[in-house]
Amino acid sequence: MKKIYIDFEMNMANTKTKKDMLDADIIAIGAIKYDTDTGEIEKFKSLIKPITNLNIFPHIQELTNISQEDILKAPSYEIVMRRFKKWLGELYQIEGIYTFGNLDLMCFNNTDKKSSNKYNHPRFINNIKNLFVDVKDKYINYGIRCINYISLKNLLNCSNINFHGEAHDPLNDAYNLFILDKTLENSEETRDMLIIKDIVKPPFTVINENLESIFEEYRTNLYKNSNEKLHNDISIEILKTINIYIESIKEIDIYNIEILKDINRKLEIINNLKDIKVGYFFLLENIYFDMKDLFEDLMLYKVTTIEYKEEIENIISLFNEDMLYEGIDFKYTLKESC
Repeated sequence: MKKIYIDFEMNMANTKTKKDMLDADIIAIGAIKYDTDTGEIEKFKSLIKPITNLNIFPHIQELTNISQEDILKAPSYEIVMRRFKKWLGELYQIEGIYTFGNLDLMCFNNTDKKSSNKYNHPRFINNIKNLFVDVKDKYINYGIRCINYISLKNLLNCSNINFHGEAHDPLNDAYNLFILDKTLENSEETRDMLIIKDIVKPPFTVINENLESIFEEYRTNLYKNSNEKLHNDISIEILKTINIYIESIKEIDIYNIEILKDINRKLEIINNLKDIKVGYFFLLENIYFDMKDLFEDLMLYKVTTIEYKEEIENIISLFNEDMLYEGIDFKYTLKESC
């Protein structure tokens, strides 16, 4: 079977409104074909002449190093797509066409439609559209929510992998997407580390100023010295952080729906962390389900303010008991409520 990793560069206004995205033209394509049986890699790359706007935006030229002269000399979309479809080979052998986010597929569909209408050629996307897989969606299902807001380059860096070549070259971006997908698919350790990464942001880094540096130490040492102590240390620091966070939300306005929704989003981070099989992350299971039950009752107005505070104190007490049972005891200072 074959896996295709694809990236497009688009000529798009800097404002990036919905209309701008609909009007954007594909000006370059890069793709990697990975044979899962042999490990062989084939490459495809081409510039594409825009359909509606032959003038490249200055910020796009600076970002991609594609010049106005390059654009004017580029082959048409129809010619490039005929070459690309031939390069793809037999479609039944393709496991998926992988992108980083859904913007590439959206712009591909729009450009394909505009070109087909203007030059009266068949729609090239029709029989491959169902093969597209958004890598972000794939790994969000693993619990790696940070993939949704961290760039491809920074995700690779976080995973201790060097980015190949320059960013915003479509072939480089396609190749790096292949490397990221292969790494995450084969390494539970790396997936766990990116799940942990999702808590290394406000408000958690505000209430625990040590969290970011301790995570960075964990990340850099993970592949050098993967041992029990390393996993224990990061999990204990996160248990401490969550304990502080739960304490900090004791005084919230329980009738403010936006606050409740925000806390529910934080609970989803805890939900993903509790399933990590190393360290003490398993201790998050009880507190997650206790908090989830409480906030479901809050959304249905089944709990008073006094009952809410009492329940939070009870949840924290039980959480501390679970940690003490495992020999975990820590002291912290609560800076402020979140």
